[in-house]
Amino acid sequence: MVAVARSVARVGPAVGPAGRDAIGLLALWLLAAVGLDLVLTRFVVRLAIFVPKGDPFASAGAVLGRIGAAADALVPILAILLLGALLVRAGHTGGRVDQAMLVAVAMVAAGGLALVVYPPTPVVVLALDLLVGSIALVAGVRVGLDRGLPLTARLGLVSLAIAVAAAAMAGIAAGTGFLPGAGTRWPIEGIGPALGVFGQVAFVVGAGLVGLAGARADRPGRARRWGATAAGLVTGVVVAAIGTLAPAAWAALTTWSIGLTGAVPSVAVAIAAGLAVAGLPVLHERRPAASVGAGIVLLAGYGLAASGLVLASLLGLVVAGIGGAGRAVDQPRQATAASGEGSPVE
Repeated sequence: MVAVARSVARVGPAVGPAGRDAIGLLALWLLAAVGLDLVLTRFVVRLAIFVPKGDPFASAGAVLGRIGAAADALVPILAILLLGALLVRAGHTGGRVDQAMLVAVAMVAAGGLALVVYPPTPVVVLALDLLVGSIALVAGVRVGLDRGLPLTARLGLVSLAIAVAAAAMAGIAAGTGFLPGAGTRWPIEGIGPALGVFGQVAFVVGAGLVGLAGARADRPGRARRWGATAAGLVTGVVVAAIGTLAPAAWAALTTWSIGLTGAVPSVAVAIAAGLAVAGLPVLHERRPAASVGAGIVLLAGYGLAASGLVLASLLGLVVAGIGGAGRAVDQPRQATAASGEGSPVE
């Protein structure tokens, strides 16, 4: 697998500033595409069941559905472009672990595309889930060892990686029921739901911690800080109000949008969402790779409802934590800090 990344590296000269800028730009585009997919495909379009079916609502819903379908298709396209850029960079400057991890992500991408064309088989689905969980855990270990990040941000990203791995492992636990002899050699009834609860808790905790890492950052620009804080406060209040006043609608919306099925109380989700909205823009000022990567994972959601979202979530972890890839996105901001325009996140 590592040979694939090395062969990619031979197609041209060493990756320079243009390559680093491409990775950062593609990561931001992927973040925007996943956010658009969340708002339109997984939220607004599905709200159509609550509105009248006649015109003009039906026409508006049809238009939004087409836009949502376009956003849904855009996510895997941008993810594959970002993966290609990361593979080229890893082939030139990355270590063997970086190269192997990205090739494994490429295998997940190929498997996801294959499942669109060919009917899924249980063994193939289980193999892909195992690969996704393994990549997430390795990415979590790498970002946890990155002392260039604040401890709170590292803990939050590790928690998000654990959540992605738990979602994949829950799929494995459910899928083993299709294997021959599952009733006798795979006594795992109840592990799948338990992993689901554990993963949802880890997802919410990770969201809160990465947001807290930004909220604690000392950054110039008080007006912008207060703007992010106000946005986070409004988000937390709105989420808490919906979860408290309309629990049934809240359960449906969170299940459809980010895959939370009620294992975490709505108040805790509200606090984590508020911290994430308030803190990630601040964290982006000094650690853009961590901020963008965490944002991609959070917007992709815990449920990982489509293969494009699975790929995007893995790439979010890679961008936030892999050595060369993460620093590639950070490079422009680090150059700004070196020029004396600000201090790094503590």
